[in-house]
Amino acid sequence: MKALLLAAACSLLYVLLISLLFRVREIRQRAEAMLYLFLATVPLYLAAYALGPADLGFLPAWLVEPRAALAGAFGLVVHGALFFGGWLQLYNVAERGFSLRILIDIDESAAGTLSAAELETRYGGGRGLRWMQDKRIEGIVESALVTLHDGRLRTTPRGARTARVFGGLRRFLRIETAQ
Repeated sequence: MKALLLAAACSLLYVLLISLLFRVREIRQRAEAMLYLFLATVPLYLAAYALGPADLGFLPAWLVEPRAALAGAFGLVVHGALFFGGWLQLYNVAERGFSLRILIDIDESAAGTLSAAELETRYGGGRGLRWMQDKRIEGIVESALVTLHDGRLRTTPRGARTARVFGGLRRFLRIETAQ
């Protein structure tokens, strides 16, 4: 139980810290910042687990795991799962969810309805669909997945590998992409 409680505590601390960071600093590579901050909480978890009493000072004896190393490792896996399967995915949906942003834009419109042409200009709080496309392209250029030369995008070797891996995953999962 100690491992689970410490994993939950580190996860909650992480959410408080990343929320504070995003409010006080302008961060361009937010997912990267999230990963680095998560990685900074791993030694914190390990130290708290190693240095804290087995019962955390309040757990009943029947909740104290006798195999401390195994429980500590399990707690670390839970901490990672809370980040990768929870907080990072929530961020991806909220920040990069194209369909979600369309829903928000329609909901925020005065009449609660938008035509396709209105959506094209109002998408992203009035920045427009072109802004979204430019933002995505800028992101993959900054990540060195593509290069931009004479108005044309070309995958880098890293970008081509990424495309092959995730293209294969999409085919394996039978996620159809309309051509």
